[in-house]
This record gives sequence, C-alpha cells and structure tokens, in this order.
Amino acid sequence: MTVITIDDLTLRPIAETDAPRIASVCNDESLSRNTARIPFPYTLEDATRFVARAIREGESGEEYRFAICKDDLLIGCTGIMAKENDTQELGYFIAADSRGRGFATKAATAISTFGFDRLRAKIIEAGYFTDNPVSGRVLQKLGFKDTGEIIQTPSLARGTDVETARMRLLLSDFHRSQSVSIRP
Repeated sequence: MTVITIDDLTLRPIAETDAPRIASVCNDESLSRNTARIPFPYTLEDATRFVARAIREGESGEEYRFAICKDDLLIGCTGIMAKENDTQELGYFIAADSRGRGFATKAATAISTFGFDRLRAKIIEAGYFTDNPVSGRVLQKLGFKDTGEIIQTPSLARGTDVETARMRLLLSDFHRSQSVSIRP
C-alpha cells in the first residue's frame, strides 16, 4: 500500500469506508462542474461505484487514485493514469471548505512526484476548463506549461462539452518538493 506525505497532507489509497465522505465532498456543484467525470447531484451510490473502480484500477495498475487527507479527514482526491509513450495524466479535486489553502498544489506536487519516481513517467499531462483558471495556476506552480491545445471535454455535471486547455510537465521542468515522502 503506497502512502505519500507532503508537509501536512497524507495521500493514501482510497478505501471502501471513504464513500460517504466522498459523496459529501462531491455533491457540490462548484466542484463537479469543474471536472469531467463527477456528476451533479452526486450520491452515495456514485461514490460507492467510484471507490470500487478506484480500488480495482489501483490493483491492476491502470489508474492510481489517492484520498487527500488533512489530519485524517478526506479533503479531496487525486489520481494519475497511464496514457501512451511513458506519459501519465493527472487529476484532482478539493472539498469546498479546503480550497484556497494550497492543498491542491501540494497534492498535485505529491502525485507528480509519484508519477515521475514510481511510475517512471517522462511526461505528465493535465487539463483544466478554461472558465476555471485557478486550476491552471495550480499546475503552473509545478512547472506545467500550456501546450497551446484547446479541446472539448465532456463534463457529466454540465451535460455538455467544455473548452479545456491542455498542459504538459516534463521531469526537467518539475518544481520538486523535498518534503514529499513515498512509502513503500
């Protein structure tokens, strides 16, 4: 079981017992509308399916998802999944009452470190909806660069495609934090 720590945050594998908290965090329109895969409203049944998929895909190595915890309270989730050619795709979300406190940046730094160090990624990619530039700024702090590519991404919560800016992080551009610890 991989556990990642960075400063005051712990990223741990998502567990079945997380479903009620994930349902509570994700049943927030301001969160779901800025993601591709989170519907709104978001129910306990949605969370239970998400948790089961996270566990299954983590075991197969298809996608690694982690609960972002502050003082043992789940405040969000982050994940990384394989694409092609040694490239990984990063994603994250943070609970409304935990935004604006640097947790997204710390979690994205931690999962990027995992991607480069454990998964041996050469490139990590991410996207953000252009009407949510705060997410783009989180990625820029890590060293992500705009690719210049704008795509349309389906959003379950919005029920439509959303303009998405694509970003890319090379290992040589990564603003690594010395406070990241990955066990085992």
